[in-house]
Amino acid sequence: MTGTLTVYVAREHLDELIGRVFGLMVLSFTVWILGSLARLFTLDPTSYVMLTAAKYLGVATAPVWFFLFALLYAGRDRWVSRRVVAALLVVPVVTIVLIATTQFHGLFYGGFEATSLGDASVLDTERGAWFWVFAAYGWGLLAVATGTLVFSAVGQSPFYRTQSAVVVLGITIPWIAGILYIFRDWPHSAVDPTPLGFAVSAVLFAAGVFSRRLIDVVPAARSYVFDALDDAVVVLDTDGRLLDANETAHELVVDDVAVGSVVDEVIPQDTAADGGEYVIETEDSRRVFHTRSARLTDGLGRETGRIVYLNDVTEVVERERRIGVLNRVLRHNIRNELNLISGYMNVLEEKVDPADREYVEEAHESAQRVVELGDKARNLEETIQRRGSGMVVSVPTVVAQVVEVARAEYSHATVDFETAYESRRDARAIVVDEDLFQTAVANLVENAIVHNDGDAPQVTVRIELTDEDVVVSVADDGPGIPDDEMAVLSSSTETPLEHGSGLGLWLVKWTVSLSSGELTFEENDPRGSVVSVTVPAAAG
Repeated sequence: MTGTLTVYVAREHLDELIGRVFGLMVLSFTVWILGSLARLFTLDPTSYVMLTAAKYLGVATAPVWFFLFALLYAGRDRWVSRRVVAALLVVPVVTIVLIATTQFHGLFYGGFEATSLGDASVLDTERGAWFWVFAAYGWGLLAVATGTLVFSAVGQSPFYRTQSAVVVLGITIPWIAGILYIFRDWPHSAVDPTPLGFAVSAVLFAAGVFSRRLIDVVPAARSYVFDALDDAVVVLDTDGRLLDANETAHELVVDDVAVGSVVDEVIPQDTAADGGEYVIETEDSRRVFHTRSARLTDGLGRETGRIVYLNDVTEVVERERRIGVLNRVLRHNIRNELNLISGYMNVLEEKVDPADREYVEEAHESAQRVVELGDKARNLEETIQRRGSGMVVSVPTVVAQVVEVARAEYSHATVDFETAYESRRDARAIVVDEDLFQTAVANLVENAIVHNDGDAPQVTVRIELTDEDVVVSVADDGPGIPDDEMAVLSSSTETPLEHGSGLGLWLVKWTVSLSSGELTFEENDPRGSVVSVTVPAAAG
């Protein structure tokens, strides 16, 4: 069976390092078994030595392959290099050479003697000094590899714990048989029972490969993932003493703090507040972190410590601060200057020739649009800053106010308001903010009117209910939303060659997103667009 398993692994997993190592391990078991059986049929010391040297091609290398397999399975791939493999194979190579030449120096076998095994005769040996050196080396690798597998299984899912148990049990059974053979001469001083143990191993390994996906699905090393995190992660006990920290934490937070030391001065107890801001100031720098934490408990649910995650947001905070300052200054100054321009335009409109007043009016309207753009930018800034749990609003009340304002401001347009629900209480929704939600709906109605190419735009605002959501749709009979606007909204980015014409739809998109809702676009029949805002309905 070990030979069959070797062929299968070589065929299916030869392109994977762990597959090649596993295949070599099973192949070494096969050589071990065949060599042990072959030695039973010779009483000639020279032939016995040659067969033993061939057998030890498997015996001497099996611990090495098992050790390497354990490292790869546990995710410690960086420890498996050609240099490491070469170093591990030094003792096996020396062992095989000493076996082949043992009749000249007696370091492996000190003597040979024929003994009876039932009605047959077999050759027994006296073990030399190097035999025990190799035994210590092999058992040492076995112990370290087993410990690595057991350690890698701690904290893993039952699937991976079962995998590890299969491997450990499969390798332990033949080695226990070997120990009994060496120290207890069981079942006979000239008969190595280890191959019988490998028969059991083959069954377990086959079960692991075919039912537990032993080679192609292995757990990532948690220590590797721990150190690879960009966030600083610190593990503390209930007394605030440092138990562990990843590489990022050592670089940023606990560089000079030893394991077991109290770290209250570096990480105060109140740092555990989720979403809080934590600042570390030194003579040379000031770092800002957003914090999260999690309790550590034992099997009885008792608290044993906490894990603190610190996300370094220094650059983000500084960038947001600069953008905020620039935004406020520009918006304030631009609005002041445009208001001044509008005032002068009003004066100028009375003094120019009536035939030229349309140019002044156009300039005045353009200035006013820029002012409105600044207002939308302010609303966008408020939208982005809202990260709360949301608020419950009456959607009919909000929409009714929007429709009333639109009818008054755009008298040339027809704005209808339709509802499809039994009770206004049923049409309550959870949104990020009532004012922002109202502004978003108002933008949709305004766009439907302002961008309509007809003299009398027709707009219908409708509220519908589903099992879990409230849907507000705005339908118009205009030219539809341009493809370039749709492309920008779909990609959520703008470029110098591909950008939207304004901020209104961005405001709608982000408000809906922060409300855990959905924004959809459809074509109206026979002409125009239908924009729908779907937000979660409030319970009760």
